[in-house]
Amino acid sequence: MNVGWARLAQIALLGCLPVFGDSIETVCSSPGSAVSQQSTGTDPLVIGEVPAYSWYHGCGPTAVGSVIGYWDLHGYPNLFDASGAGVYYTPNVQDQISSPAHNAKYDPTPDNPNLPTPPRTSIADFFHTSEDPLGYGWSYNVYADAAFADYAAYRGYRLSAIDAFFYSGFSWDTFTSEINAGRPMMFIVDTSGSGSTDHAIPVIGYDDRGAEGLWYAMYTTWSEDETVIWEPFRGIQQGSPWGIASATFVRPLDAPVPEPRSVVFIVVAAVLSVAVRRSGTRRCKVSQTCK
Repeated sequence: MNVGWARLAQIALLGCLPVFGDSIETVCSSPGSAVSQQSTGTDPLVIGEVPAYSWYHGCGPTAVGSVIGYWDLHGYPNLFDASGAGVYYTPNVQDQISSPAHNAKYDPTPDNPNLPTPPRTSIADFFHTSEDPLGYGWSYNVYADAAFADYAAYRGYRLSAIDAFFYSGFSWDTFTSEINAGRPMMFIVDTSGSGSTDHAIPVIGYDDRGAEGLWYAMYTTWSEDETVIWEPFRGIQQGSPWGIASATFVRPLDAPVPEPRSVVFIVVAAVLSVAVRRSGTRRCKVSQTCK
């Protein structure tokens, strides 16, 4: 299929209110929990502790927020102002998803000419969400990597964000390798099967169902209380709802800050290592499992 990727990269993402379709399939799991469903191929894998946020001033910033929230909870605690369990709740992080100044300036269409350009302090600022000539809630695909990397830099971290198109170098193996490494990502998708991108989603897992095909796990960004949603892993094309146009792979470049309990574990492990060495018993590294 000739999609015209250079053109597609310029198409804006739909950020308007959710439209639920029959293609949505839910499974018996809570947001951020492991999936209990059995697979006919390999066991499904879902990354835990990824926040599911309610749509807030654009699907792009909301989807990026879920991935950023995950990393905030896993060693990069300054990405959001909220901390701990508070990161899971949209009102606690909404100003970092889209700031009040950004909303006041760019929510109207056209943009409010009486307000100054706001400082870049939120994900929506770096995603250029709702900025003219875009309507409310839309963002440009070409700013997806900046929405991750530049926002993280503003918060004091180095984050790698790389875009890959489904029909050009983006494979199932690449996708599953990222999930296996515990790195959620963002997909740009076509929810309606029209052949054009209209939504951004955080993607958190995969399932090889054998004869039933390959599936990916995601949140729609439409509800903080939603369960994990499963859709077929396939490219964007007419007649294929939730088809994938591109992915943004995200990984931190800085070492994570250990949680307090991790620090205690490292200290205890070091003491045990010394004790084992003195006793002559076989040792293993802290990161390994001794048998």
